[in-house]
Amino acid sequence: MKQRYRLRRRGDFDRAMQGRRVFAGRGVVAFAVLNTEGDWRVGVAVSRRVGSAVRRNRIRRRIREVARLRLLSATEGTPAVGYDVVLIGRPAALEMPLTALEAEVAGVRARLVER
Repeated sequence: MKQRYRLRRRGDFDRAMQGRRVFAGRGVVAFAVLNTEGDWRVGVAVSRRVGSAVRRNRIRRRIREVARLRLLSATEGTPAVGYDVVLIGRPAALEMPLTALEAEVAGVRARLVER
């Protein structure tokens, strides 16, 4: 994922997590807030409670790939509004099929665009 599409600073994460748009799924919890830049930006976090570093990094990689495919993909027919989205991985994200994880993240995008 290109650097301009990533949330990097703690302040960006905090601002997105304090937003009123929260979506919970089996594998991912998403927090979102409108941004002023017009681009979608994504940050991924996984708690230490999920398990070892290997498990956390595997979940992070899966979520980043799904976000690249479903959140940051072509925005044809969508308004020129951007969101900062924080995706928090749950333990189920490791065992879920990638298609199910993609469906959850696509659902997050659909719910944000319809508002």
